[in-house]
Amino acid sequence: MPPSLVPTALLLAGGQGSRLGGRDKGLMPFGGEPVAAHLGRLLRALGGELLISCNRNQAVYAALADRLVVDEEPDFPGPLAGILAGLRSCHSGHMLVLACDMSQVDLPLLQGFLAHAAKTPQRPCMVRTGDRWQPLLCVIPQALLPQLEAAWQAGQRSPLRWLLAQQPTAFELPAADPRLHNGNCPADWTQG
Repeated sequence: MPPSLVPTALLLAGGQGSRLGGRDKGLMPFGGEPVAAHLGRLLRALGGELLISCNRNQAVYAALADRLVVDEEPDFPGPLAGILAGLRSCHSGHMLVLACDMSQVDLPLLQGFLAHAAKTPQRPCMVRTGDRWQPLLCVIPQALLPQLEAAWQAGQRSPLRWLLAQQPTAFELPAADPRLHNGNCPADWTQG
């Protein structure tokens, strides 16, 4: 089996938290600390640099990351803007993207995902559960930056549409895998 990739990790925490009443998702409590701290430790365990995409609370996030990236455009243009900023700052051959609301992701999942992505390193890889893709848990080759730049300039704003156009490979997980739960509403964080 090919060795796992050692990517730059990008934790997406740049959204406006509209479904949480404007609260910053990356700073939601999880196990007595901000979820970004918990996920940051997991991502650091993979061996690469940790970037955090954030558009507010930079002082808090700076203590958790190797470097911060911010969207070039104001008003929270969406996760593809964070991915673009991360890929522009990526110093390794690949970037692992993880959304900060996926608090249940664990190290075995990430390690298995990277081992799978390493089999076809020239293509992006996305997690898929049944027929549903998870575009905010993906590995993107840094060499695809020009394609992403062009798509952004052409008006693309959907991470899923852009990734599917790059012919990704799929890392298959069960449809009900609890590790892929998204914390999108206040009730999802009450047990944090």
